[in-house]
Amino acid sequence: MISSKEFIKAAEDLGREKGISRDILTQALYEAILAATYKKIGKYLEPEVSVDIDRGLINILIPKEVSETNVSNWYEITIDEAKEYKENPQYGDILMVPTTLEALGRQSALVAKQKLIEKLKDAEKQVILDDFQNKKGEIVNGTILKTDKDGNFTINIGKTEAVLPRKETIPGEFFNRNDYVRALLLDIKIVKGWPQLVLSRTHPNFLKKLFEAEIPEVFEGIIEVKGAAREPGDRAKVAVYSTNSNIDPVGACIGVKGARISTISDELKKEKIDVIEWSADPVKYVCNAISPANVSLTNIIEDDKTIEIVVPDDQLSLAIGKKGQNVRLAAMLTEWRLDVLKESEYAEIRTSRLEEQEQELKEFYELYNLENLDALDHNMIAKLIERGIDDLEKLSSASVDEIVSALEIDEDAAVGVINAAIDYLTAKLEELDDEE
Repeated sequence: MISSKEFIKAAEDLGREKGISRDILTQALYEAILAATYKKIGKYLEPEVSVDIDRGLINILIPKEVSETNVSNWYEITIDEAKEYKENPQYGDILMVPTTLEALGRQSALVAKQKLIEKLKDAEKQVILDDFQNKKGEIVNGTILKTDKDGNFTINIGKTEAVLPRKETIPGEFFNRNDYVRALLLDIKIVKGWPQLVLSRTHPNFLKKLFEAEIPEVFEGIIEVKGAAREPGDRAKVAVYSTNSNIDPVGACIGVKGARISTISDELKKEKIDVIEWSADPVKYVCNAISPANVSLTNIIEDDKTIEIVVPDDQLSLAIGKKGQNVRLAAMLTEWRLDVLKESEYAEIRTSRLEEQEQELKEFYELYNLENLDALDHNMIAKLIERGIDDLEKLSSASVDEIVSALEIDEDAAVGVINAAIDYLTAKLEELDDEE
């Protein structure tokens, strides 16, 4: 039968291993001993329990009634025994009588052990959540413990274990037992009531955090990593920026003879990393991102959040990259849709667009020309144009007072002119709709 000191010592060792505070450990011991006591005497009585971890003591007091029968058990005490705990006891008195964990018996001791394990597991769960909740998005270090049949790695990261799913590893990389691993703490999930720490080596933020870990200027905030786009294990683009004009953010991140960027690349299975300078100007940012290709001109289409990039004919393949990788990463990094065109192709597109614009202007002029309205003569048209009312759309939305003032006519005549413009446009637009 385990003694009180041994029970406390075992709980202390377990608590220390799991990083559980003494206050929480004391409460867990208290609840475990209380559960063991209830197991022995039932839940209708109210025992008193106290735990002193430092001295290795467990104090248990059980309420017993002073009985006239000469019987002593878990609920009653004889008058002679009662004198040990109270001067001049009387029959019917309820006395708090001390007992021990050992005296409670084997079944109660087993209950105490089970309850302690349950409480310490709850405490360990909270310790893990408290310790790692604020570390989401940070790099954690650990060693490989095992690999399951699906290729997911279990990693020892100190106080607990984490999982590095196969899909979050860089293509082609493999780890053996006890290998050292760095990864991003991607998420904390609750699986079957227990926190599961999910790691990633493919997430763009892992690359950003490696910059922070390996480049002092990034760690100190002199250089800011504005964005990262990756095709893990193959190629990446990282945008950096500094408010200090004396700092070359790209050069500082690459390092002398590429030493700094090589260290990061080695961690990522030789992933090729392009470091480019971030800009608040989307055009300049996109031009930097599409490097190493040179950009001849750009065209922003705001409605589609698209930027057309025109490059020399002989640099089209360089701008697009192998299997479209360069432009794909540039689009991911800048968060713009990018259309890469060669100069000869764009010249044809530009000519076609100018012709379309000319045709649209011609159609607009033909439809909205003030001369289309029979109610207006040349003199009236000239007066309206002088007031800035130079097409039928503006005329149809003008106020009566504006037309009275511009044409020097009465209100009824002004209403007639406006209604004539509205009727004309309505009829013409209905005709166009029917044609479509």
